Amino acid sequence: MTGLVRAEFRKAFSTKLWWALLVPVVVLSGLINLFGGLFTASLAQAHTGTGVPPLLLGSLAYALSLTSIFAALYGVVTATAEFRHRTVTTTYLTAQGRGRVLAAKSVSAAAIGALYAAAAVVVGVPAGLVAHSSLPGVGALAAVTAVGIVVAALWAALGTALGTVITNQATALVVTLVWMLVGELLVSALLAGSDSDVLARLAAYLPVNAGDVAVYDVAARMLLGPADGAQLVELLAGVTAPPPWWGALLVLAAWTAAAAATAWVVGGRRDVT
Repeated sequence: MTGLVRAEFRKAFSTKLWWALLVPVVVLSGLINLFGGLFTASLAQAHTGTGVPPLLLGSLAYALSLTSIFAALYGVVTATAEFRHRTVTTTYLTAQGRGRVLAAKSVSAAAIGALYAAAAVVVGVPAGLVAHSSLPGVGALAAVTAVGIVVAALWAALGTALGTVITNQATALVVTLVWMLVGELLVSALLAGSDSDVLARLAAYLPVNAGDVAVYDVAARMLLGPADGAQLVELLAGVTAPPPWWGALLVLAAWTAAAAATAWVVGGRRDVT
């Protein structure tokens, strides 16, 4: 299994895909956190003598939320590339098992997704500090970073599973983008607009919302405390009564596991000759 994982990493770093998606992650994180720093500086000038919370945590959480989209796209493309270039048969034969290939690709994609989140933090924190020198505590910064890395890794693995189920690359990319950018927002709005409190609460347990809640919850609690932080998370994620960050991570992990199980079954039965 170690050899398969190593082979997937060699495949990944021998193409331009991983850094082609890394570039927009870095650019977006830099711009978002720079704006966050400027906004914090403007608040500090308007409220001289009063404490202004380090909003860098909030802008960093938003940047990490967007990073998960690119992590998912990487997972989709790296899985569908085998089918697009018709190398999947050779890959399955040399690996002696389709499940082993899926597992190795998921590990590789998750590691690169985590790399994207780490890069977003490495670029975003200095960009935020350029405009304002209020640095969050090391513990708070580490907590937001750690959760963001886990979320991005899970989304990359989920994207790999989706790309294994929907082998056409264009279709898989469209499905992923439409769901993450539009589809889940519509479903969340329908659930929130229902007369049932139970249905309204379900919006927080959809995959995109769960990832957002996990990242935002840590930052909001550090900035405002548990009570006010929970209300801010509801506003930012557009959900009702969201779980705490660790619960949201478990929800996203459950979605990833379900997608991986589906990919295991579907991929194992597909004719690739």
